[in-house]
Amino acid sequence: MKETKEQRELILPGSRPEIRKIDGEPTKIIGYAVRWDQLSNPIFGMFREKFKRGAFTASLINPDVYASWQHDAREVLGRTPNTLQLVEDEIGLRYEITPPSWAEKYIETIERGDVRGSSFIFRALVEEWDETNAEMAIRTISEAELYEVSPVTTPAYPQSTVGIRSAEEVYQERPQSNEADDEATYTEEEIDMIMLEHELRMMNLKI
Repeated sequence: MKETKEQRELILPGSRPEIRKIDGEPTKIIGYAVRWDQLSNPIFGMFREKFKRGAFTASLINPDVYASWQHDAREVLGRTPNTLQLVEDEIGLRYEITPPSWAEKYIETIERGDVRGSSFIFRALVEEWDETNAEMAIRTISEAELYEVSPVTTPAYPQSTVGIRSAEEVYQERPQSNEADDEATYTEEEIDMIMLEHELRMMNLKI
């Protein structure tokens, strides 16, 4: 069983978190951390992935998951089972956060549309790899353990060598064919180049 924790972002049309305000009820932050069978963008140029419907069913039986602002552990917005609700529906993994009063500034940021999507931290438990695609391997995750969800302002994978190394570790641990995959290991120079290309893409998105 893999021990690697991974972080992903969902930045797609219609994936922005929303604020729900109903008279007499607490304010809610609502969004989707995962959309089923939605193929990701290339992950550090190594592979693409998607989650099958129900991938988190077992993880949600007795969850201990928290929601934070941009993955900052000092700014916890909610936690299961009281101030964070997680539901798998026909679209994906939906979250509802009941934020504390000090998070009002973040509620305003979401209402203005400054928050582009959601991020989540997970550990894959059951997965399949399809390497018949000539361009890039496809990873399909059918069961995973969820640790954290987070509204995020920037559509980015973790901008660090740690993020690249974890993706490389996952890629290296996939079931191998008889042919050795010598090109999968990244040198420090290649990691620097991946990070530079990633930062340039992020700059273009912000323009």
